[in-house]
Amino acid sequence: MNKVLIIILFGVFYGPISAESINKNNLFEFLNSKQHITAQFTQITSLASKERKIQGKLMANRSGQFKIEYFEPIREMISADGNFLYKLDIELEQLDIVPQEDYFEGTPINLFTSSLEDLDKSYSVTSCTKLNDIITCIIKPKTEESFLEKLSISFKRDELLYIQYSDSFEQTVRLNFEKLLWSEFDESDLVLSIPEGIDVVYH
Repeated sequence: MNKVLIIILFGVFYGPISAESINKNNLFEFLNSKQHITAQFTQITSLASKERKIQGKLMANRSGQFKIEYFEPIREMISADGNFLYKLDIELEQLDIVPQEDYFEGTPINLFTSSLEDLDKSYSVTSCTKLNDIITCIIKPKTEESFLEKLSISFKRDELLYIQYSDSFEQTVRLNFEKLLWSEFDESDLVLSIPEGIDVVYH
């Protein structure tokens, strides 16, 4: 379950696109126009009849950098600097360092960290539908090696509501977002603060 929890978890642009005008042809252009994201989320992971909820915070930018912090009871933080991924487990007192491209290729976090070109290479948008004032788009990975089976992303006006996906582990994961900001932040905010006495493991 831990591996799935940490997986959660984001060219040419011809002008501003509002969330109300999103369609299957310009979804990635809209995402690419958002160079930064900060949000709190509730992650709900369902498998068979079991369900697990955990809250967290996400920060990411289009330079391939991000930080995810999981609150109790997981007590994990994940940070990536565009080259390496750093996973800090407070309970185990261990920091794992792995090449970023080996760990997060084809995962939902790429929606907030990848360029427009890379989004087009990795995913295809099969449909975007509008119900009342909510737009939901269905995304599928282009590679058969992706753990993702299908992903949906929903917006209300300029607000990202949720991302939901099914995976090869036969799980359904939903991320409900709140307190979302698209505004710029300092890259230093993405750096993990490592407590003393932590074991460092390179992979």
